[in-house]
Amino acid sequence: MLVPGDATDVRRVDLVRVVNSSGWGGWVTVPGETLVSVTGAAASALTALVADLPDGEMMRCFIPSYALRVHGSAGLLCEIAFCFRCHNALVIVPGRGRSRLDGFDADSPAGQDLLARFRAADGPGEATGHRPA
Repeated sequence: MLVPGDATDVRRVDLVRVVNSSGWGGWVTVPGETLVSVTGAAASALTALVADLPDGEMMRCFIPSYALRVHGSAGLLCEIAFCFRCHNALVIVPGRGRSRLDGFDADSPAGQDLLARFRAADGPGEATGHRPA
C-alpha cells in the first residue's frame, strides 16, 4: 500500500507536476506545482486507486514527473512522487524522517488510469518524463 496512514481521513488530494526531480534522495517535500485539487468522493477514489496499485519490478532511473499530496483533517498526510518509466514511487511522510521508494506496476490498468488522470490535469502537450502511451 503506497498511501500510509488513515486513508479514511483523506480530505483533499493535490495532483502535482514535479518541477525538478534532481536531489530526490534529500526531499522533505516534492518540488512541484499543483495542477488540480480534488475533495470528497473524488479524493477518496484517487487514494483508493493508488492504494490498489499492484507491486511492480523496480528499475533505476527515478525521474518523476507527477506527484500526489494527500491532505487529512490535521494537514498533510503524505506526498507520493511517481516515475512511470522505472515503476518507482517515492513516499514522503512528514515528520517520519527518511522517505521510501516503493515499486508499482505502471503498466497495470490502475497505473495507466493514474497516469491518464495526471495527463488530463496537466493539459495537452505538458507532460514530460513519461514513456509514450
